[in-house]
Amino acid sequence: MIRTAIVLINFFKEDELIQFVQDCLSRQLNDERLIIIVDNGSNSNRLHEAFQNSKHIVLLKPASNLGYFGAARYAWEHLQAQSITTDNFIISNFDLEFDGAQFLNDLEVKCKTTDAAVVGPHIISSLSGAALNPMYKERLPLRKLKRLLFVTGFYPFFLTYQWLHHLKRSRSSISKTEEKSAFVYAIHGSFMILKRSYFEAGGSLNYKSFLYGEELFIAEECRRLSLKVQYEPSLKVVHREHTTTGNYKNSKHMKWLHQSLRYIRDEYYVS
Repeated sequence: MIRTAIVLINFFKEDELIQFVQDCLSRQLNDERLIIIVDNGSNSNRLHEAFQNSKHIVLLKPASNLGYFGAARYAWEHLQAQSITTDNFIISNFDLEFDGAQFLNDLEVKCKTTDAAVVGPHIISSLSGAALNPMYKERLPLRKLKRLLFVTGFYPFFLTYQWLHHLKRSRSSISKTEEKSAFVYAIHGSFMILKRSYFEAGGSLNYKSFLYGEELFIAEECRRLSLKVQYEPSLKVVHREHTTTGNYKNSKHMKWLHQSLRYIRDEYYVS
């Protein structure tokens, strides 16, 4: 029995991942906590060399790049194949910093005392100071989803949309932490806690898109199953975002985003 399993998905960023494990996770590991690293497409041996002697870290290397949630599902299926159960299945970026050396202890206590199936912490952008959670308090109207599909269908529109988004964030004041936990529609994908109750109720990681839209997928799965998604501000995380120019997505990423939005629309909005 594992209390908390943390999935980290690497795509040619071995040094950053190793640093994150050493700085944020290594001192919080014990026999009830497990890190699962899914190495998506790298040819380096850096991860193996760094973690081969750690009994609390499992390194998985699929035959091909499975995408973000595809890799998360691969990690979940590994646990199932090994007959390992876990109370909390966390899908996490590794460009994060946790608030406090007892972060995982606090997380496990909070998750145990809530009836929500999915929990998201308070996440602050290091770039703008903006709060990234809750991502959406309420479900996106179909008209907004259609508007996003239109914007992501033509790269000049998408480039302008990104520029306006970054401009708005750079000019905004630092967002205040919402003081109370609340049930919301969707939480940010950089750190998602899926409790055992999510899977026991029939919640899936079988997301058909390669990249992007994972937050909406989890939100819609919870909506489909009448499960609760909770924003928990007492758990604090800093998201170390890059400079504005480094955050612009190219046309290939635009196509992935468009495909993910179209999947969400067709699967959950259009009967």
